[in-house]
Amino acid sequence: MTQFTTVQAEEFERILGFFESSSLIRTELTSNYSDTVVDRTLAILDELVGIDDLLKEALSLSYVKESRGQTKFSYSSHVAHLKSEGTRLLIELGRLLRVGVEFNKYLPDKKSNSTVAYW
Repeated sequence: MTQFTTVQAEEFERILGFFESSSLIRTELTSNYSDTVVDRTLAILDELVGIDDLLKEALSLSYVKESRGQTKFSYSSHVAHLKSEGTRLLIELGRLLRVGVEFNKYLPDKKSNSTVAYW
């Protein structure tokens, strides 16, 4: 059985969207986990970093329409795929750590898309 360090626990809190410190979450994140769970959670962290890098790259490529008759870069489908994979990994991470996901940065904020009537 292995425990995560305080720094790792804080990183999990940030990634899973727990922006306010919670002793219950911190206690769970610093409890003992099997070596298999620890290895998988650290692998998920690496995959999420890779997805974030690919999303940044996709943003810079979003302005490329077509180059010399080659296939167009499909920004929307590429980004949707990356966000879907990021969501899947966040959910898996939250389940492995037994804390869930408080905020998923890969899903649009539904509150900001609401329509407001002023009359």
